[in-house]
Amino acid sequence: MPLAMNVNEAKTHFSSLVSEVEKNMVAFTIMRYGRPVARLVPLEKPRRSFKPIPGLAGKIKVKCDLFDDSSSDWEACDASATA
Repeated sequence: MPLAMNVNEAKTHFSSLVSEVEKNMVAFTIMRYGRPVARLVPLEKPRRSFKPIPGLAGKIKVKCDLFDDSSSDWEACDASATA
């Protein structure tokens, strides 16, 4: 399959184009009147998810909302959360 095609070809073969992009991580350029107007590209692979360090799982507890947008750096934490 060519890596550049006109809109009609892309429309006709859209499903197979998406499969090709997904399977082989290739990109296709879609042309209109001989000029490139769009690209069908693969998404970046998702980053690996966080995995806990063996032996530490369940030993660390966070008692506050680290993502709370409070005015002070530590206002989001409860006083009982300090060591």
